[in-house]
Amino acid sequence: MMSTQSQEQLVRSRVQILLVNLNIALGSLNIGYVVTYLTLSIDTLFAVLDIKDEEKTEKLSLLAGILPLGNVVGVFVGYLLKQKFTNKQCLHIADLIGITSLLAVISNYYLIVIIRFVLGVSNGISSYLMPVYIKSICPQQYFGQFSMFVGYGINTGYAIGQLMGIGYIDYSGPSSNWWRVVFLFPTVICVIRSCIMHFVYNYDSPEQLIKRGNIEQAKYVICQIYKDQYVDEQFERYKTLAAQQQLQNNQSFCHIFQRKKLITLQTGIISMLVQIWCGVFAVFYYSAQIFSDMTNDDIVQKTIYTCGLGLSGFVSQFFTICMVNKLGNKYILMIGSFVIGSLNLAVSIISKHASEGNDITLFVLLLLLIMTFGSTLGPAAWSIVPQLNDCDGTFVATEFRWAFQAIVVFCYPFMEKNLQVFGAFLLFAIIDYLYFIYCHFFLIDGRGKTNNEIIAAYHNKFSYAIVPIPNEQAENPQSDLSQRQQQGNFTNQREQ
Repeated sequence: MMSTQSQEQLVRSRVQILLVNLNIALGSLNIGYVVTYLTLSIDTLFAVLDIKDEEKTEKLSLLAGILPLGNVVGVFVGYLLKQKFTNKQCLHIADLIGITSLLAVISNYYLIVIIRFVLGVSNGISSYLMPVYIKSICPQQYFGQFSMFVGYGINTGYAIGQLMGIGYIDYSGPSSNWWRVVFLFPTVICVIRSCIMHFVYNYDSPEQLIKRGNIEQAKYVICQIYKDQYVDEQFERYKTLAAQQQLQNNQSFCHIFQRKKLITLQTGIISMLVQIWCGVFAVFYYSAQIFSDMTNDDIVQKTIYTCGLGLSGFVSQFFTICMVNKLGNKYILMIGSFVIGSLNLAVSIISKHASEGNDITLFVLLLLLIMTFGSTLGPAAWSIVPQLNDCDGTFVATEFRWAFQAIVVFCYPFMEKNLQVFGAFLLFAIIDYLYFIYCHFFLIDGRGKTNNEIIAAYHNKFSYAIVPIPNEQAENPQSDLSQRQQQGNFTNQREQ
C-alpha cells in the first residue's frame, strides 16, 4: 500500500476535493433539519392553524410520521433515477423536488403535510445518492474521512433546526411569521447545492460517463482531481469500475441477496437499525414534550434546553474527525453503542424515580446521549454502508434505514404510553448493548485498508471463496463499453 504522503501527491488539491465532496453532502443538512425544526415550531404553527388541544397529538404524529414515509419512497425513486441518469443529475432532480417546499409557508395544515412528504422524497433521493456519489468521485485514500460528511451534515442539520427555534422567544403565537422563515430553509439549501454543482463543480462520476461513451468528459473530470501523470492510471481504474457496473446491471437485482453480498449487507442494515433505535431519535422527535414537562411550558427555558441539545450534537461530531484514522469504524461504533446504552439505562432508572431534582440530571444525560451519538453512531453508520456495499447494497440498507425511522416515529408515543419512559429507554439500552456485542464479534477493523481489502477480509473471515471474474464475463462489459465509446465518437464527429 502506498504511504499517505505519496497518496496525497496523486491529487491536484486536497482542498478542492474537500469542497467538492462537502457540496455533494450539503443536502444532508436538510435531512437533519426537517427532523428537528418542528420541535419548537409546533406550538406556534398549531396556534396559526387554530388546531385545538385535543387534536394536537394526532396532528403532530401525522406531521412527524409522513416525513420518513416520503424518505422510503424517495430512496426507491432515487434507485430508479440512477438507472437513467448520472449521480449529479439525480441530485439536481432531488433539489428540484425539494424546492417545492417553498409552498410550506402557506398556512394550510394538509398542504404542509403534503409538502413534508414531498420533502421526504427529495431527502430520500439525496440520502441514497450522496454516499454513492462521494464514493465515486472521492480518491480512495480520503474515503474513510469524507464518507462521514453525510453524517456530519445530518448532525449539523439537527443543530440548525433546533437553533432556529430561538426566534420563537420573541415571535411566537398566532400572529407570528417566524415559522415561515423556519420552513424556507430546505428550499435555500436545495438552490445553493444545485447552483454550485452546475456552475462551480460540474463533475459527473467518471465511470458513469465512460459507460455512456463520454470518454473526453470523463478524462476532464479525472484531470480536475488528479495530477496529469496519474490521469491514465485513474482512467483505467474508472474503466474497470464501469465494466463491473455494466456486469452488475446485466444481473438480476436478486443478486444482492446472494451469500457473498449478504455478508456485508447485513452489517449495513443492522448498523442503520441501531442508529435509529438507539434512543436518540425518540429524543429528537419528542424533546419538546419532554422539556415542556420539565419547564412548565416556559418558552425561554424550553428553547435553551432544546438549543443546548442541538449545539452539543454539532460540537461533538468534530471529535470523530480525529478518531476516524486512529480508531476506525469498528471501535467508534463499539464505543458509541456501549456509552449510549449506558446513558439510556441511566435515563430509564432515573425516570422511574421522578422528582423535581432529577430534571437537571435527566437533561444532562440527554445532552451526553446526543453528544455521544453525534460523534459515533451518527456519522459512522452512514460511512460503513457505502464502504462495504455496492450501489444496490447501499440502496437496500438506506431503504431499511428510513423504514426503521418511520416505525420509531409511529411507535414511540405508544411505547411511552404503555411502557413509560422507563420501559422505552430500557429497550433502547438493550438494543445498544446487543449491537456492542455484535460489533465485537462480527465487524472487522478497517484501519489502513482500502474498501476492497476490507470487503475481502469479511469474505475471508466468513469462509467465502473469492473467485476472480472469468475472462469471458469480463469481456462482455468491456466490449459493450467499446461500442458505447465508438457510438459517442461517431456522434461527436457528426455534430462537428
